[in-house]
Amino acid sequence: MDPSDPLDAQQVVIEYARLLERDFEQQRHPARIDTLPYAKPIIKSAIRTSVKRLSASGQLTVELREYLETAYISLAEYLEGELVELMTLYRQSGEQLAVEAASARDKTKTPAWQTLAQSGSLAGEVARATTTETETLRTEFHSFLIAS
Repeated sequence: MDPSDPLDAQQVVIEYARLLERDFEQQRHPARIDTLPYAKPIIKSAIRTSVKRLSASGQLTVELREYLETAYISLAEYLEGELVELMTLYRQSGEQLAVEAASARDKTKTPAWQTLAQSGSLAGEVARATTTETETLRTEFHSFLIAS
């Protein structure tokens, strides 16, 4: 696949969009990077090619631009498997504590509390790194959108 070729780029974007929509529907974010149909740089290049072609032909509607921007910045949420597992376990532990009827003192003795306490700083770092990458991708998207 050549992501700078408009036809190949379109195929890459379609395959990635299918995965992204399925992951959103199944609330699988962050998701494993190894589930992407192509490497991140190929997907980024394919989206860039598609935006430029659609813009040049006058077919880049507001809705399509927003969809492609969301797809582009969502790449930040595809992480290494271990980080996805950490973030998933952290989120599940928080949700479990939120619904438990136990007293605060009793909650601190649960495995869910231990998970939050032990992995909180690392989960925070992963969240910050993901946010930073999201903003970087948003800036990239806007820069090649303006250049189109």
